Amino acid sequence: MDEHLNSDPYESLKPNKYSAAYYRALEDMITPIFLDRSIRVWHYTRLLDEEVLSMKKRITPSTLTSLQQRLEALRNKQLLTQNETDIIFQESPFQNQKDIRSNRFWAVTIPISSEDCRVKPLLKSWGGESAYFWLSDEAIAGKLKSIGQPRIVEVETQLRDCLDAYSVASTASQAWAASMELTVSIEGSDLAITNCLETASVLKVHSVEEPIFRKVGKTYPDGCDNLQKNS
Repeated sequence: MDEHLNSDPYESLKPNKYSAAYYRALEDMITPIFLDRSIRVWHYTRLLDEEVLSMKKRITPSTLTSLQQRLEALRNKQLLTQNETDIIFQESPFQNQKDIRSNRFWAVTIPISSEDCRVKPLLKSWGGESAYFWLSDEAIAGKLKSIGQPRIVEVETQLRDCLDAYSVASTASQAWAASMELTVSIEGSDLAITNCLETASVLKVHSVEEPIFRKVGKTYPDGCDNLQKNS
């Protein structure tokens, strides 16, 4: 009980009598509003320049096959050896978690600072979780941190997937509450683009050497400082 009493902000042990009504409204009223809309989401990654150009032409989902193709490209550039690419491929989470990881392009519903611990690992290592997450070889892991540059990608996507629409509806309801000067944490939600990949498009790519990169989630885009005030 002390953990709740001493928490900051205070965390009540009593159930919220409004929660059931809130979640019904969120699912039955707010989520349907977003099913026909397009929004901007944020993707955090580490890419080579040529991979950025490829993503601007077409967003492709993560799969074991696409990882293999990207590893082969690094081997051809002599950035990794054959043995190193084999180890990364064999230890990829895709090998055992294909059903929950494949054919998805992950993003978040609000801009997050590059200094945030939630996105730092994605910016630090090439290939994302599919490459580094279960990697046991520290030397290879170190190499992945030297390949490419950290990038923050702004993506426009539709929300035909109900789970994605629900995630956005949740974030929108938090922002609406904050606009009324209520104390609320606007944390955003992870969003997996699946059904709308063919229409999703890259709006902007911010690379680490660009001044705007450090401003994302702090002063860019306009209005994001309100997220900081309520988080």
